[in-house]
Amino acid sequence: MDFVATLPAPLTEPSRRFFAEWHRWRGAGLVPQRSALDTGRLGELLTRCLLLEVRGPDLMPIHFAGSTIGAMLGTELAGRNYLDLTPADNRKQRAALLLAEVAQPCAAVIYYWLETETGILPVELVSAPLCESGKDTPTLVLACATPLVQRADENDDHVAPRSYAEGEGLHFIDIGAGLPALPTDVCTSREIGS
Repeated sequence: MDFVATLPAPLTEPSRRFFAEWHRWRGAGLVPQRSALDTGRLGELLTRCLLLEVRGPDLMPIHFAGSTIGAMLGTELAGRNYLDLTPADNRKQRAALLLAEVAQPCAAVIYYWLETETGILPVELVSAPLCESGKDTPTLVLACATPLVQRADENDDHVAPRSYAEGEGLHFIDIGAGLPALPTDVCTSREIGS
């Protein structure tokens, strides 16, 4: 069966396009190589993408952050530790979820309720693993954010950092390797493990 046809029904059209491209990059393999990543095919989605490397429970550097992400957050993210975007008491949970996504490779969707100067901006964030070129084990995660409502002026309406500290409704998506079990000490009642 086609991977895109198995995606959860509520996903937005941009998230489905993101997953369709990711699926195209992997060909007959489970996880695509970074060298297969075709940013041109992502089109405008690239401005809302993040590429991060999962090095361990304390270090997940952001290698790329699209211009729309930087404008929304009011800061440049490339080069920063992804875990620094959340308070210290939430880092263990965020790290465990990303480590699970690459250890037993799967895709994911999660929702954020971003607080801006003009109100709340709900965002769907989808992600999928990649392998460094020539490697068999995924260590990279490519994510794409899609606002669920239109904003009047995306460039001047910055997001409050506390609102992207923790998402809701996490759902792992099977890419062919099954779904990882989450440690109970990092799960909250707002997360869905399957």
